[in-house]
Formats: sequence, structure tokens, C-alpha cells
Amino acid sequence: MKIIRISAIWCSSCILMKSRFNDVIKDYDIEVIDYDYDLDSDKIEEYNVGNILPVYIKGDERLVGEHSKEELREFIER
Repeated sequence: MKIIRISAIWCSSCILMKSRFNDVIKDYDIEVIDYDYDLDSDKIEEYNVGNILPVYIKGDERLVGEHSKEELREFIER
């Protein structure tokens, strides 16, 4: 499974979610592709990312903003 993570170094929600997300994915076989909101403008446009970060994309599904570990697990397992 592949999940795209879009975040920014200045985003406090992104910093919080990075460690939370990394803890959760240890239990799964997941490839994470990281894009930076400020540096990867072509990907931000391609994935139609708005102003709320972080954004996790799995297939056609998105998870946007701060979420609990349980919500992250639910997103991964859907």
C-alpha cells in the first residue's frame, strides 16, 4: 500500500501528526511518499491540496488535518 503525505516544516499540525503517523504505520506494510507544501508545488497542484495540512492520500481517499491514532488506523484499514 502507498500513502502520500503532504506537509510543511512550518505547520505545527504536521509536526504533531508526523510522529503520530509514524507510530501507527509501524504495524503495516506501507510505502510513504512525502511532499513538502512549499517545495513541491507541482504535486500540490496535481493533488489539489488546499490550505489545511497535513494531507494523507490513499487511492481516492484523503485524511486532512489532525487526527487520533485510532482515526489513522481506520483510514489505513479502509
